Amino acid sequence: MSFRQLVRTVNTNDYYKKMVNPKILKAQYNPERFHIWLLLHRGPDEESFNMLYSPHFKYLKDRDKSYYKLQRLYGRNNKWIQDKIKKFLGVFESIKNEGFKESLMILEKPLVKNRFNDGFEIYEGHHRVACALILGIKKVPCRIIRRK
Repeated sequence: MSFRQLVRTVNTNDYYKKMVNPKILKAQYNPERFHIWLLLHRGPDEESFNMLYSPHFKYLKDRDKSYYKLQRLYGRNNKWIQDKIKKFLGVFESIKNEGFKESLMILEKPLVKNRFNDGFEIYEGHHRVACALILGIKKVPCRIIRRK
């Protein structure tokens, strides 16, 4: 089963709500793209999915080019990337000015077992987690999706 097919099997209706420190939320492990993510990782190996080392965070912090590079390596064209960055910056401004309007979707445990994370994994909300970290937000609303 491909990773994309595996993602579709997640029952997002089986969850509980919790306020969570964004520092403990890890990026999603996609075994089909992990080699690309690692090309841009500039932290300790054990922190491969720590959002503080993510291209998302680095882009917001100092407009680092790794977010753009990540999207190019994923095969996206320049227009798509520019539109995505514009939306990303809009999300940042919205959270900065109005706070979180919706909960992040977090997996209770990773979709695919890996050596870098055995805790909460971001299912939807990587950009919003990066925004929360940059803005110093201590707790974010999450829907924690139960994993059997």
